[in-house]
Order: sequence, then C-alpha cells, then structure tokens
Amino acid sequence: MILSWGGRVIRALFENLGLKLMSLLVAIVLWAAAQGFQSVDLSLDLPISLEDVPDDLVVVDQSVSEVNVMLQGSRAAVRWAKEDLQRFPISLAGRKPGRAQQFLVDPKELDVPRGAEIVARSPSMVELHIEPVIRKRVRISSDVVGSPPEGYALGRVTATPAEILLEGARDRLRRLTQISTKAVDLSELRETTTLEVPLAFPTGYIWRANDAPPILIEIAIRPPDEPVEGNPK
Repeated sequence: MILSWGGRVIRALFENLGLKLMSLLVAIVLWAAAQGFQSVDLSLDLPISLEDVPDDLVVVDQSVSEVNVMLQGSRAAVRWAKEDLQRFPISLAGRKPGRAQQFLVDPKELDVPRGAEIVARSPSMVELHIEPVIRKRVRISSDVVGSPPEGYALGRVTATPAEILLEGARDRLRRLTQISTKAVDLSELRETTTLEVPLAFPTGYIWRANDAPPILIEIAIRPPDEPVEGNPK
C-alpha cells in the first residue's frame, strides 16, 4: 500500500513536467522584473572633490566637506548608482581668489545610470575661501631637545641653508618670518653629526617650494677630553 502511494506521488510530480517547469521559469522572470523596476529611494553622502585647481590658487576653507544626494529609481539602477558615485566634483577652472565664493551644487555634474535620478541634494551651494599662492624666503631655526650623554657637550648648531623658499596661501605665508625644523634629540649623540631634518610647519597650506634644497643640520658635539675653544685645560 505504501509503495502504491509513493508511486502515485512520483507520477504526480512528473506529470506535465514541461508545463510545470515553464510556469516556474515565468514566475522567476516576473519576480526579477518586479525587483528591477520597483522604485526605491537611497540617500548618499558624497565627499566633495575640488578639481581643475589653478597652480596659483589654494583653497583654505570650505563650508561643507560632503554633499548629500537623494537617488530615486529602479532597485537595480539605484544599486549601480551607489557603486559608481564616489565623489561630488567641483571645478575651480577660471576662478579667482575670494573669501566666500559660491559654487552651485549641480546634480548634472554626476553621471547617474539610466533608470535612476537625483531628486534632491543638500546643500544647494558650497562656499570656498580661495587664496593666491605666493613665494617667500624665511629663516630656518634649528630645534634641538635634550642633552648629550654625560661628559659630552653641545657646540654650535648650524642649518644649511640658513633660509628656505616656501610657497603657500598668501595670508598665512606673509606673516611668517621664521620656520623651525622638527626636533632633534641630542641624548644619543657622541660626535659631531649632520642630519637631514624636515620642517615643522606651524600652519596648513604652506609647503616647501619644489626647487628648495634639503635642510641639513650640523650639530657639533665635544667629547669629554676635548677642551672648549679658547679655554685649554
């Protein structure tokens, strides 16, 4: 009896098998189509990317660092847009210096996949503080910390060159008359040493000119048995 019941079940499963498979395929296609064409919304925060910045200008401040866009469209198109949209470009081509220059946040700057669209964005404007880039030569101050090992003495500390050519935002660089090197620790020095030392920039938007030479700091160390110049033992 059990075998007879099992046989009927198997025959029922395979009866009109082609029609059943066709029905399943149609159901899968309809489900996929519904998923693809169903309208969905997605909010994205895109970091602002400043592009086409002239060599003689620098942006020292901006009102926001991200733009929020609201996407709407089919599920598939919105998913593609999420993968493709990584930044919001703002071009500075042709711009001049200014403290509160406004830039329109234009959704047309984004390449949105077909089937999706940007229905809102925030903010609608971005303000930038743009300064001209100037060059200036300033004195170098050598920064040393600590003391040589016991019995050793620190002699003269000399920076070569004594001045450095810098570039940067006009309002910040024109107030600068001297720049220090990063600190050099004396605690392990037992002989006169020359080191290449980077600068310790006191503020952002200032940098070394491309043609500025490396900074070498010569630190004179007198050993315990060497008399001080002009004062023989």
